[in-house]
Amino acid sequence: MSQAKYIFKIVVLGDGAVGKTSLIKRYTEEKFQSDYILTIGANFAVKNIEVDGVVVKLQIWDLAGQPQFKEVRGSFYRGAVGAMYVYDVCRVESYNNLLNWKAELTKICGEIPGVLLANKIDLVDYRKVTPEMGAELAERLGGVPYFETSAATGVGVAEAFQKIAELVYKAATQK
Repeated sequence: MSQAKYIFKIVVLGDGAVGKTSLIKRYTEEKFQSDYILTIGANFAVKNIEVDGVVVKLQIWDLAGQPQFKEVRGSFYRGAVGAMYVYDVCRVESYNNLLNWKAELTKICGEIPGVLLANKIDLVDYRKVTPEMGAELAERLGGVPYFETSAATGVGVAEAFQKIAELVYKAATQK
């Protein structure tokens, strides 16, 4: 793949332990790690991807989801042009908190393109948040595209990252 024409900062948001780091690792490294490792502050990964025949670089920021990191998150939001909102389908509170995550991001970045990921769909026996609830939340987040994902199996992951890349590319090239 040739050199990237654009670099886009994407932030991945949601409560702690919803699978943000796992989704990013699945997408950028095609790996899955089942043991939970707390993200402190933020980490980031990069991946080049093609959108409409143009190579773009996604700079994917993995933000710590625990409440104690709220004060430092603001500085990591700056410059973001896209957002991936993630909840764990087994934990209703992670679903309920996403409107707060959007408000926190919007305060700093304004309205930016986003996608919603209902993660851990492989844990069928533990699922508490239905696909219908996910679709309803996607509407409440501004009509963002909605994906059912599993970092463990890879289902829906590449498609979600491709969609956010397309949305931010479209926003950047229409200005």
